[in-house]
Amino acid sequence: MDRFLDQVAIVTGAAQGIGRAIATRLASEGCTVVIADLNLEAANATAAEIGAAYGGSTLALPVDVTDRAAVEAMLAETLARFGRVDVLINNAGIFGNARFEEMTDAQWRRMIDVNLYSVFLVSQVVIRHWLAQRVAGAIVNLASISGIVAFTDSSHYAAAKTGVTGLTRSLAMEMGTHGIRVNAVAPGIIATEMTRRSLEAPELSGGWLRRIPQHRYGTPEEVAGVIAFLASNDASYVNGELIFIDGGGTFAWDKPSDAQR
Repeated sequence: MDRFLDQVAIVTGAAQGIGRAIATRLASEGCTVVIADLNLEAANATAAEIGAAYGGSTLALPVDVTDRAAVEAMLAETLARFGRVDVLINNAGIFGNARFEEMTDAQWRRMIDVNLYSVFLVSQVVIRHWLAQRVAGAIVNLASISGIVAFTDSSHYAAAKTGVTGLTRSLAMEMGTHGIRVNAVAPGIIATEMTRRSLEAPELSGGWLRRIPQHRYGTPEEVAGVIAFLASNDASYVNGELIFIDGGGTFAWDKPSDAQR
């Protein structure tokens, strides 16, 4: 498919994991991809792999998605190199455990900054450009089933991801009249580098798998496929939606506090 031929996408946190799979999927469908990540070495490696596999143009940029000057520089470099932005995927995020009564201000603020404030910031910078140029665009945000299902020791993460869902729906309402669509996905338990150690722990993995009707974990490529649909013209009348990518597990947790994302 060439659904993204002649289009340019910015994918944050795209050097590895789900972000890498998203960038790869978009490039496989003809998209020029900007791989924005704090880890420039890994971003360059991903860009090289994508270029070798699919040709076309890629651009790796070191970006702190919580810093406005860095985000504005990312957009400026993208426009200078490619002249346009059509798609934004807000994928950058972090995860960590902390019991609520022991959580520090720094832990709370860091989680909110990276997982929620960055979605506001990067979206605002890109949307301002789209509005000024009077062009349409598509945004897909990474929420989580943690915004719906209660997990222990991660209230800061749940709060941030719940905020992403609310922000997505509000932006969809505000921007729809300008031809800008904003949607989100809520991945369940996905096998990535970040989650692999937990998924391999017998005391955790057995309980998780019993709560997923498909009895397996998701893959980054499965998340990327849904995101590619939402970002494409195939979803031209889809706006303000939250799509669960969880194997049917979100509403099957009989004891949600036993599990941890």
